[in-house]
Amino acid sequence: MATFKDADEFYSVMRTFFEKVRFDPALGPKLAGSKMVIRFIYTDPEAEITIDFLNPSTTTGAYADIDYGPSTKKADVTMKQSADFSHKFWHGKTNVVASLATRQIIASGSVQKALGLLPLLRPLYAVYPETIREMGREELVVK
Repeated sequence: MATFKDADEFYSVMRTFFEKVRFDPALGPKLAGSKMVIRFIYTDPEAEITIDFLNPSTTTGAYADIDYGPSTKKADVTMKQSADFSHKFWHGKTNVVASLATRQIIASGSVQKALGLLPLLRPLYAVYPETIREMGREELVVK
């Protein structure tokens, strides 16, 4: 059974989480330093999120702009994966390199550059489940 009942539920969780990320004063400048546009295409449910670390954010205090749904921005890297895989990733329960090899993630573009961001993301493995708990969705937290 899929973790998320539909795209609206998935977007709600991801939007709440990514809003914390894009305003994080410790992590935001490091991610913005990547100067990349990253597109995530999700299946089960179908969704798309594009994070722009290339251009200065249009929102005061934010380090990125994020499009939820189809975007016209040109992505430097695109990663296609299931929403369940992403959910496990943000809990720190996946191996991205192995997942690329087994095609759980299908990537195109500047994949090596994107992989360079992985060490920066480790602190978020605690923030994601914390965000879910704050949303009152304890049942979604991976044990």
